[in-house]
Amino acid sequence: MFLMIMVMISVAFFTLLERKMIGYSQSRKGPNKILMAGIAQPIADAMKLISKEMNMNYSSNFGMYTLAPMLNIICSLVTWIVFPLSYSFNFMKMAVLMMLSCMAFSVVTIMMMSWSSNSNYSFIGMIRTISQLISYEINMIMILITVMMVTEQMNFIMMKKVQKYIYVLMILFPLVLIWTITILAETNRTPFDFSEGESELISGFNIEYSSTSFMMIFLSEYCSILIMSSLTIFMFTNLESSSTGFYISYLVMCFMFVWTRTTLPRFRYDKLMKLNWTQILPLTTLILVLSFPIKILWTKNFK
Repeated sequence: MFLMIMVMISVAFFTLLERKMIGYSQSRKGPNKILMAGIAQPIADAMKLISKEMNMNYSSNFGMYTLAPMLNIICSLVTWIVFPLSYSFNFMKMAVLMMLSCMAFSVVTIMMMSWSSNSNYSFIGMIRTISQLISYEINMIMILITVMMVTEQMNFIMMKKVQKYIYVLMILFPLVLIWTITILAETNRTPFDFSEGESELISGFNIEYSSTSFMMIFLSEYCSILIMSSLTIFMFTNLESSSTGFYISYLVMCFMFVWTRTTLPRFRYDKLMKLNWTQILPLTTLILVLSFPIKILWTKNFK
């Protein structure tokens, strides 16, 4: 519970960081009114969203319509169980499978939200989202298999310990770049935010949601961003979660999410799918095949 509360607080202030950075990148201030330089803006936003009247959609499938955002945020928060804390759960020996299960179920929650909203825009957003997430999930699985192959571990704590003498980052640097593109697509972030394409879909799958339900969807997305940033560091480096190097690397990963949002334009949808199936997936498959000789060299020299 303590972890979940801390994640919620960190999400709140990450949104403030994002708005500030986007503001400065566009030569404006960003939130700067509430308390010192807008530091309490996330709290004000949360109070505003909670106190707003919920817009009831009477043509929706009401039970599923109200339940889906709750399941979505629960799914994102449960993913944080795989975080390699000092006192980790014993059943986290296969943390990678746990993470993949949570991410697969989050696709189902988006489908529930879109279908139960009974809106054409939601439905188009759902079709885009599901095809995108399933496509890039295959990439994610291939990358995770490659890292598991090299480290011989399915637990993020052990993955980190195995990299004592040399980082996976150094051996498989192209894989890190592909992983970065994949997590951007998996978390529905710019330039791959087709499920929420404001310019053509009027906010996509969450168009009918407001008030507390919208806040849950919003928090869920940012929870996914933060857990993906931390897992990147545990998969490809040996940094301890209590070290300064870990926090600096973590902030760099979080900055990357904001930087791509404020810099890059949205892809065209067919180009996104073509990028995955014709370029990224063959490349990850090739790296997976090449990881066999890398694994043999690793075993001889660094164990």
